[in-house]
Amino acid sequence: TLVGFTRASATFHPPSTSKPTTRPSTESRNPHRSGRKPEALHAVEFATRAAIAELACALSLSENTVRAQAAQAATLRSRLPLVWAAFRQGEVTYLNARILAEQAALLPDDPELIGRFEQAMQAAAGMLPPGKLRSRARAAQEKLRANTLAERHREAAADRRVMLEAAPDGMAWLSALLPASDAYRAKARLDAIARHLTTTPGEQRTLAQLRADAFADLLTGNGTPAEVRATVAITVPVLTAIGESAQPGTLNGYGPIDADTARRLSAKAPSFHRILTHPVSSAILDIDRTNYRVPADLRRWVTTRDGGCVFPGCTQTPQDCDLDHTIDWQHDGSTAHDNLTCTCRHHHRLKHLTKWRLNRDNDNINWTSPTGRQHNADPPPF
Repeated sequence: TLVGFTRASATFHPPSTSKPTTRPSTESRNPHRSGRKPEALHAVEFATRAAIAELACALSLSENTVRAQAAQAATLRSRLPLVWAAFRQGEVTYLNARILAEQAALLPDDPELIGRFEQAMQAAAGMLPPGKLRSRARAAQEKLRANTLAERHREAAADRRVMLEAAPDGMAWLSALLPASDAYRAKARLDAIARHLTTTPGEQRTLAQLRADAFADLLTGNGTPAEVRATVAITVPVLTAIGESAQPGTLNGYGPIDADTARRLSAKAPSFHRILTHPVSSAILDIDRTNYRVPADLRRWVTTRDGGCVFPGCTQTPQDCDLDHTIDWQHDGSTAHDNLTCTCRHHHRLKHLTKWRLNRDNDNINWTSPTGRQHNADPPPF
């Protein structure tokens, strides 16, 4: 009941790039054709997404946090009612309740097994600190699961991925979830490279620094013909670029970087986009209405301006975003800088397929939720 739906397709393919001699019909030029439901679109799914987004904005939480807490509460209510009752009475902490919910969710849908797990954990939930409870709960659910370790490993391996997280002072964490055998072999190779480098005359770096530098060199190809060049947008004050200022640059999707790094990335980029502290005169700010696709220089300008998805709390970088027409193309919205906004695919679909609405007045952006609440876009981080 929270959500009303627009009749729109979830397909985001633009029309043909060939330039028509006459204005295309509404059906042919509309990338979000009305009146056509995609086969995989479920109203319940998007109602849930819209409600989660509303709660996240109202509570200043991420959507993933809201989704995770809702799933944990559902698991506690349905699978661990005794723990749920104790949690509500304040006899079990939130951290312990969450640990038991996460472990119970891994068990098969067998009331007898789940009951045995709860019985084994009920007393410990109110007594043990989180670290010890997690170890005991993991051991208990491992004993109760019927599938073998090999089967569980195959399932877990399907979730392998690489994660990037910004850190302070121009640093970032790059981590990977891998099969243990691959992870340990990779670590052994880094150890071997680092220990070999310690024998180099004059080497002053620690083993930890050498491992990190070897890791970066292997992945980026530093000093080789296959070296990865800078392909992200770098906003560099013009005096910094020519070495006359130490004012920081901005790495798109991360934030401020020191002047030396900004100059080095700019110099090694295969083609330096002149993204200064204001739009450059060669940027396209509007194009003919017969074109839906966004030209490269306009895309660079919009993604640099928005810095990522503009939905409150969303952290998706520009590289993972669509350029969404604030006023829909089929409603005579233009492909222009003041009608284009960075939105990730999830929030792009939320805008078109539910009653979430984006409103833009020059650089001021706000969203209206299905219940009418107004939420301003997050301010720039720097």
